Amino acid sequence: MPKVDHKRKEVAASEKDWRLIADCIEGERAVKDAGEKYLPKPAAEKDSEYAEKRYKAYKTRAVFYNVTGRTLEGLVGQVFSKDSSIDLPDSLERYEPDLDGAGTPLEQQAKATLKATLSFGHCGLLADFPTIEEGRVVTLADIEELRIRPRILFIAPEQIINWRVSVVGGETLLSLVVIEERAIIKDDGFEFKTEPRWREIRLQQANEEGTEFAVAVTLWRKKDKPTNEDDKFEMLDGYPVLLQDFNGNPIDRIPFEFVGSTNNEPHIDKAPLLDLASLNIAHYRNSADYEEGVFMTGQDQLVLSGLSQEWVDKNFKGGVKLGSRAAIPLPKDADAKLLHADPNSIAAEAMKHKEEQMKALGAKLIEPKATKGTATEALIEESSESSVLSSATKNVSAAYRKALFHASRFIGEVDPETIEFDLNSDFAAAMASPAERAQIVAEYQAGLITFEEAREQLRKAGIAYQDDDVAKTLAEETLIPPPGSSGSGGVE
Repeated sequence: MPKVDHKRKEVAASEKDWRLIADCIEGERAVKDAGEKYLPKPAAEKDSEYAEKRYKAYKTRAVFYNVTGRTLEGLVGQVFSKDSSIDLPDSLERYEPDLDGAGTPLEQQAKATLKATLSFGHCGLLADFPTIEEGRVVTLADIEELRIRPRILFIAPEQIINWRVSVVGGETLLSLVVIEERAIIKDDGFEFKTEPRWREIRLQQANEEGTEFAVAVTLWRKKDKPTNEDDKFEMLDGYPVLLQDFNGNPIDRIPFEFVGSTNNEPHIDKAPLLDLASLNIAHYRNSADYEEGVFMTGQDQLVLSGLSQEWVDKNFKGGVKLGSRAAIPLPKDADAKLLHADPNSIAAEAMKHKEEQMKALGAKLIEPKATKGTATEALIEESSESSVLSSATKNVSAAYRKALFHASRFIGEVDPETIEFDLNSDFAAAMASPAERAQIVAEYQAGLITFEEAREQLRKAGIAYQDDDVAKTLAEETLIPPPGSSGSGGVE
């Protein structure tokens, strides 16, 4: 019996990083709920009850400054600050408002996919079609009225536990994907119970000659009473099933697309937010030490010297009161003073240093990659430079175009060239400084660039938004002199 829950080594190795990033994105509650995983106890205590209370207070006072989550929201906000470019054939356009069959619009799901790509560097899209009862013919009316429909599902990185690629007819194709899912097995209307399921999607030979291929889908579950370690799984009734297109022909490609931060190959790319999340946790630990120090030494302490026990018993029966309206009687040669700790800036400085590092890391996700070199190297680099955000955005767009094509095969294949889906990628220029924007205007006024070229750059910088013709008319009405004009722009 196959071990369908086998997890690739790189998946198992990445899960700890993915959990760290996910907790940081979720925020303080998730980080603090993890306890000693992210915040070790400050010191060993013999009294376990006291140690637990002290650690609880230590953790409560700590502040988790959620740079990771805020950076992610800022990056995604850059992309979705402008509408995506979407133009789909009529056969696919009907699914745009509800891509997954659960009411999620295409652009909304793309936002979740981009978040996962930027966070973890790895996720997937599965084009799925319902299993049709044997003998039933799917009609055009079934599809048009959405009684039977394809859907595109977002697959989180931890769900993609296994895969393989194979050379088929000289082409390297995905030949296996195993997706771990959860299925509801008990539901009383209020509370429900789930169990794991494993969806095996495999490319297999469809004829003896090995010239034709088909995709088989099998759904597995754990047996209630396995007889031995090698007999733990069983396939659900009705499986395996062969995927077929609208004409009843076998689907010869696994309808699954990997999405990565570097490229859309099956291997796991480095998680873009990992370094930032790790630094965020280190900052959290510094905060715990800093707040502990503030609590322990932040208040002045009264010290009385030169007192006898007799004097104390006689004069301080009700305790010692401090303040301008209270007097402290002291005997001759006695003294009173307030002790306060000297500022300890080590933890505060460590926090400040990490805050600067986190800002730099966040900026690096947006900044184009650049290297110094010869003029030729610089020209080549300029044509290929991209930021992590730009790369992830383009990868998500490309994956959706392919996933939409996979979905179209279930309802009548369309020309992939007619599928247009591109997320906004003009966000980098929006980071132009005031000096850079001023330079654009200066070059226009000097006649070095045209009005349209200047407008395009200002539009990318998030400054210009009017149509060029409207903007030109308004500029003339407000008496802005054109390039090369010697007039003052005054009214004649």
